[in-house]
Amino acid sequence: MTAFIACLKHLSIAVALATITTGAFAKWNDCTAPLPMNIDLPSVAIPAGLASGEVIPGARASFTVPINCTVDPGEGAWSMTLSSGSLSPLPGLPDVFTATGLRGAIGFRIRDARGTPMLPINYNGALDTFQFDPARQGANIVQGSFELVKLGDAVVGTFGFSTGLHVPNLEWANNGDEASSTLSFSYTITGTAVPTCSVTTVDVAVSLPMVSVSAFTNVGATAGTTPFGILLDCASDAEPSIGLTDATSPSNQSNVLTLAPGSTAAGLGVQVLYQMQPLPLGSASYVYAGERDAPATRVTSLGPRSGATSIALEARYIQTATSVSPGTLKAVATFNLSYN
Repeated sequence: MTAFIACLKHLSIAVALATITTGAFAKWNDCTAPLPMNIDLPSVAIPAGLASGEVIPGARASFTVPINCTVDPGEGAWSMTLSSGSLSPLPGLPDVFTATGLRGAIGFRIRDARGTPMLPINYNGALDTFQFDPARQGANIVQGSFELVKLGDAVVGTFGFSTGLHVPNLEWANNGDEASSTLSFSYTITGTAVPTCSVTTVDVAVSLPMVSVSAFTNVGATAGTTPFGILLDCASDAEPSIGLTDATSPSNQSNVLTLAPGSTAAGLGVQVLYQMQPLPLGSASYVYAGERDAPATRVTSLGPRSGATSIALEARYIQTATSVSPGTLKAVATFNLSYN
């Protein structure tokens, strides 16, 4: 096998919120989903010196809503509409919005499952709806993330709003009822300015060694472990945590990076390790899925850091299929830092 290159890029992470407004309709009532669901960012601390328009590190949550329908709803896509009030776009930030219920000089951005920022569509004469994938009979998945964006001086407190999940003019996501089909979003601004770190090495390329296919004898076998580091400059007593996102498949929540386009090998993936443990992947610090009341976390604490410091990491091949084909491997991840 020829050399594998894994690129890591620094990405500030933040969190956004979702929306829904609809009238009564009930052509169908056959769909069920683990709703209502509350997406909460329990403690948002804004780093000192964070510029207006920047995402707030650690203030991002992803959501996954499985919906099962026994009837084909026909044409239409799953949509989130603000339950009350309206969305307000922000000059110079075309994909960032404020909404009724949001305060504290905070805006939000919605991303789809691929990590692409979403813009609202016109529904019943108002731009207050985010449209996801087409609805269909059987299993459906509504998946995305929201992130918070600093707009000005923060106001301490708890804020939020609700949305409804539906196929416009056809049916609600859960039991044909608006009240049973809500996604609620909330966050708490602590007012504490936390110490942070700046990244000295923004892009890192890691070349893994050439390894024989014979080294991979079963799924889960690993080889080619290679150390590398990410250099930071931290304020005194900063407490960063690191999160990784699979750039090829942002919704990937395993601990194995998928192969990027251009790879010719097969049956393998790449893991990134910290203190000999694979780092979990995810597009957000908090992950809400299914009927889980509390979110899963996808970040790993790096402990207290001060001054110039390095995050000591490793990358390695891992077998993901029973058959392995030789060739070139490439995987790409983005990393983000959040703070306690």
